[in-house]
Amino acid sequence: MRGRWARLFGAATLAVGVVAAGSAVVMTGAGAAGATGSWSGGGSTYTCTGGTIPAGTYQSIVVSGVCSTPSGNVIVKRNVTVKPGALLDNGTPGDPTASPVVAAQLYVGGNVKVGKGGVLILGCSPNSSCGGSSTAPPGISSATIRGSVTAIQPLGVVVHSSSIGGNFTVVGGGGGTGVCAPPAPAPWSEDPGLTGIPPYTDAEDVSVGGNYTVVGMQSCWLGALRNQIRGSATFIGNQFGDPDAMEIGNNLISHNLTCFKNSPAPQFGDGASSDLVAGRASGQCGFNVVLNNPAAEAIESNGETGVGVLQHFAVSTRHLKTYFGTHTSTPVGPPLATTTTEAGNTLVAQVYNITFAGKGLVGTGTFPPDGTPGQSPGEAVLSTTFPNGTASFTAYDTCDMCSFAGQTGSVSLRAYGTINRHGFEQGTFLITSNGTILPTATSPVPGLATLVGYGYFWGSSSSSTVHLIEHLGFG
Repeated sequence: MRGRWARLFGAATLAVGVVAAGSAVVMTGAGAAGATGSWSGGGSTYTCTGGTIPAGTYQSIVVSGVCSTPSGNVIVKRNVTVKPGALLDNGTPGDPTASPVVAAQLYVGGNVKVGKGGVLILGCSPNSSCGGSSTAPPGISSATIRGSVTAIQPLGVVVHSSSIGGNFTVVGGGGGTGVCAPPAPAPWSEDPGLTGIPPYTDAEDVSVGGNYTVVGMQSCWLGALRNQIRGSATFIGNQFGDPDAMEIGNNLISHNLTCFKNSPAPQFGDGASSDLVAGRASGQCGFNVVLNNPAAEAIESNGETGVGVLQHFAVSTRHLKTYFGTHTSTPVGPPLATTTTEAGNTLVAQVYNITFAGKGLVGTGTFPPDGTPGQSPGEAVLSTTFPNGTASFTAYDTCDMCSFAGQTGSVSLRAYGTINRHGFEQGTFLITSNGTILPTATSPVPGLATLVGYGYFWGSSSSSTVHLIEHLGFG
């Protein structure tokens, strides 16, 4: 994650919370201002050799230099190809230009391919680069790829808050385990948005319609967090230089999870809830694997002492029980900030007090007067309303006074939702409680530290209460 590396180096089943094809405004043909590129094949393909790819509609895009999509809507009807040694950055904010908040909304009707030594950055969120500013709210910019993302021996692939209709595949590459030490190799080092950050590969808050595969990569760090994967997830033969690498957690996987011959072995890292797997979990990610959450390396690197609570790395969704409940949000004052992007999208940040009721999770989260949105009890919601009246949002919930199955404590969730033109709201949520640090290995496990689960919500955007289907258990 960019935020993590910045600190260290000083520098709607699944397609929820991301912009759909129908949400993009209609663009005219793209110009070439601000970019070094050319049209070829009778105008069917735009080749960017460096600079900014303007907002607009393209048949296909070929990237042969260091290129970015900082603002507006970039719509590609067919494929995007990142040539060997080239870089496409769809994550560095530039929209609005006066106070950059998000990058361009990218829609690709076909596939995205990355060649040897290439770099691909898709989407941004507060977890990466869209952290907001003093005059604008934090935001989420998403990429929607109808086909697959395939990278063969890339230097790095980073995807945030995006939707991939097909497979996500990374084979080989990474630049070697020594890339943790500066300077970073090109083209990574040629992107100002990656200054001071070593090459890595990561996917967070991403929906994948097919399989998720990372094999034979050698790099600094790898993350796979809070992804919803319709197929299977496979991690085989990867090696990373950071001992806190191979952070794989909070993924909801419809088929199998397989991990073999990875070094370091997959771990909770800084802290994440267990992976939820509907099929089989085997190898280093097996159902029988119990690890400290957070990992010892993460606790040490953060200057803390103690041991992480023991938790199963993967939990079968068949072992979860189903409950029905409600979630009520009460706004705390006016929106924190509002801004309009060059694409005509309205970004809003709002905090709420929350109440869970029903047969499953029950309790409250109250946002304190001096709280930090997203880090304090209560709820922080980042929403994007598109020109056609639809909206998408991500909600960060912490219920600090919650109970479930006789246990009490604090629990965190992340919800991904959409609102249609008629005001119907729906989406999914994941339990994201990040374990806890105990004074000793024999200390009692507090409350809801190992709660795991996921679920669905629906309701009217005009109502403060939505309905929940919750699949919950302990890891």
